[in-house]
Amino acid sequence: MPPVTTPAPSTGSSTLTDSAGTTTASRSLADGAPAALTLGRLHGAAVVRIAFGVLWGIDATFKWLPGFIHGQTLGDELGKSADVQTPVFHQWLQMWHAIGTSAPGAFAVGTAVIETLIALGLLLGAFSNLVFIGSAVFSFGIWSGAEGFHLPWKQGMTDLGPSVGYIFASLALYYAFAGSTWSLDTRLRPMLGRYGRLSARPAAA
Repeated sequence: MPPVTTPAPSTGSSTLTDSAGTTTASRSLADGAPAALTLGRLHGAAVVRIAFGVLWGIDATFKWLPGFIHGQTLGDELGKSADVQTPVFHQWLQMWHAIGTSAPGAFAVGTAVIETLIALGLLLGAFSNLVFIGSAVFSFGIWSGAEGFHLPWKQGMTDLGPSVGYIFASLALYYAFAGSTWSLDTRLRPMLGRYGRLSARPAAA
């Protein structure tokens, strides 16, 4: 028996119920979401989001340790330009080396703060859409700066660096609506008004 759709007049969305009486979380087509996602899948995405937040939290903890937070290691961490002579890539890496080493303490603290905010946003499910996209952009910055695109690519390589996985994990969580359940966004979004898109749309009960 095909799913029966019943309208949800208070939200302008709909709830789908199958022949076994299973209810799925309603999503608004106006927000670009699928018409319906099962609550089980949304909860699964939330679990992955929280686990990803734990990983970011571990990364952030390392950034607050004395060696990094005082900027002592930035010269080495942003020094990939010496190994990469490909035009454009070489200049890009030189630019980030110059930025980081011009004010190493401030650069290190900024990095630690950003990673801490990403971790908290993922763990709490706060401003999820902003955090997912911001995490992807920041991870690209790490991959293209500190990791130097994992260049030079040569025989014997086994991967393109860990930050590539962070980029796609962040985007996957965004498209999986991982902030729609078990998150502060369920309370934040109605309060944000025109900035509501910074947070995930709550799943309908």
